[in-house]
Amino acid sequence: MKRISVFLGLLVALTFSTKVEAQLSDRINNPSTIKAGARPVAGNFGFFLGLGLNQIEDITSEQTKVENAIPLINVRYYLSDDLVLRAGIAVWKRSRILEGEIDTSSAIGNRFPGGQGVGDKYEHREVDAYTLLNLGIEKHFKPSNLIDGYVGASLPLGYTRGALYTNRGVDGSTDFFTEETTRLSFVYGAEVFVGLNAFVADLPLAFGIEFGFRGLGVRGDKFKTEYEGSDGGVGYSGEFYTNNIDDFENQTVQAEADNVEFSSLTARTFDTEGMIRLSINYYFK
Repeated sequence: MKRISVFLGLLVALTFSTKVEAQLSDRINNPSTIKAGARPVAGNFGFFLGLGLNQIEDITSEQTKVENAIPLINVRYYLSDDLVLRAGIAVWKRSRILEGEIDTSSAIGNRFPGGQGVGDKYEHREVDAYTLLNLGIEKHFKPSNLIDGYVGASLPLGYTRGALYTNRGVDGSTDFFTEETTRLSFVYGAEVFVGLNAFVADLPLAFGIEFGFRGLGVRGDKFKTEYEGSDGGVGYSGEFYTNNIDDFENQTVQAEADNVEFSSLTARTFDTEGMIRLSINYYFK
């Protein structure tokens, strides 16, 4: 008798759960559909602002760098009810320029040191930038209206570049010195993840979280320096390469690599890491 009661209780609970799920589903023609939490379907698209935990830490840090805190901005398009394409981009650039004349009249004994408006020409420019595209796909499972689960993969692709330029001319002569250091590195990788979205309004808004792993590689992680000048009317020029990898485990190798000027150099890195990303999604019908 006890087993029959338990069986009947489970049957009633299952029947009630099935009815509730049917009422919550926005995929069937049910006049009692609950609008709060309706899911997107084929043809819908939305914006997705993703922020990793390390980026949140950078934002709240007093010593954060802007490039570390830039979130990934995605567009999602529902190719079908359960298959989603996504494309994201993160862009950052920093530029610094300094131009002027170094006052050579500030010699010892000068009553008015500095500010004479004559002297050696000086110019210094720095640029750092990166652009990272992220193309991906998601497979969504059959959810209730309020919770949406999925698995996905994406391919981060882009570049990072830097440039440093210095130009100095000697006042009253033809002597000069220019030096330009540049870096252009190709960035590539792959991400695999699982995610959850919780819908909190009639389709437009959802909060989500993604867990996964990411591998990111950089090819050409080095600097190329070209210089040219004239000293006493004698011209000279040349070029060399320097290392940009700063996390070798062997500190002796790191010190050597940081202080050597190479005639040719190949430098590349690849790292894998766990990933936790919080997201805010806004959808359009």
